[in-house]
Amino acid sequence: MEKKKAILVASFGSSYENARKEQIEPIEKLIENTFTDYKVVRAFTSNMIIRKLKKEGIHIDTPDEALKKLIEEFEHIIVQPTHIIPGFEYDKIRTIVSRMNHNKNVHISLSQPLLYHKNDYRAVIEALKTYIPKVEPNEAVVLLGHGTEHYANTSYYYMQYLLENEDLPVFMGTIEDGIEPVIKRLKKGKYSKAVLMPFLVVAGDHAHNDMAGDEEDSWKNILIANGIEVRAITKGLGGNEAIRKIYLNHLKEAVNNQ
Repeated sequence: MEKKKAILVASFGSSYENARKEQIEPIEKLIENTFTDYKVVRAFTSNMIIRKLKKEGIHIDTPDEALKKLIEEFEHIIVQPTHIIPGFEYDKIRTIVSRMNHNKNVHISLSQPLLYHKNDYRAVIEALKTYIPKVEPNEAVVLLGHGTEHYANTSYYYMQYLLENEDLPVFMGTIEDGIEPVIKRLKKGKYSKAVLMPFLVVAGDHAHNDMAGDEEDSWKNILIANGIEVRAITKGLGGNEAIRKIYLNHLKEAVNNQ
């Protein structure tokens, strides 16, 4: 008899409805359409977003809650995170999976976030080439990542190193590290214009406020104050087909290793 199988897609989440529809749902739909013999369910790892959505009458499970329900019905479960790096959120999921994997009748596998293997970075750069707009000679693309105090923050530095090796006018910055290193690179390269884009799965609060907001301390306004002309694109990576395929490839590997 065929074993009952499920995939839990665990995202950080977003309180922006458009971001959920345009950048989280397409990842989930791709997985659903590829693995038709699996039940695909959603969970968010951000308790703050879950609480915010609950006030709007929308209930989203945490990975813990979703897995508790799934192990009652399914024998094989794979958790696919849509996080970018293996940082604190990924550690949180790994701890939950490890704790719940003691039921001898159920096997739970954990897949990988976007940037995990060395070749993931190359794949992301190729995806970005299909995604970033055409720029003028004096214009650069600035990617806004979240950043973290976790050692996985080095993922952003390695991405910057590879972008430089590709001679792409693309600079990686993070909210955690601040905008100053990005300004230094722009000035060193004599760039007078910048395209701001989120290096985030969803274009939520960070993209609309920290990056492109009207507040004085937004990245957009700080760059303008430094004499750099800015255009902002608020579209998360989940809206990029090539990025979605990287998550799918991680999941395919997890399925093959079950």
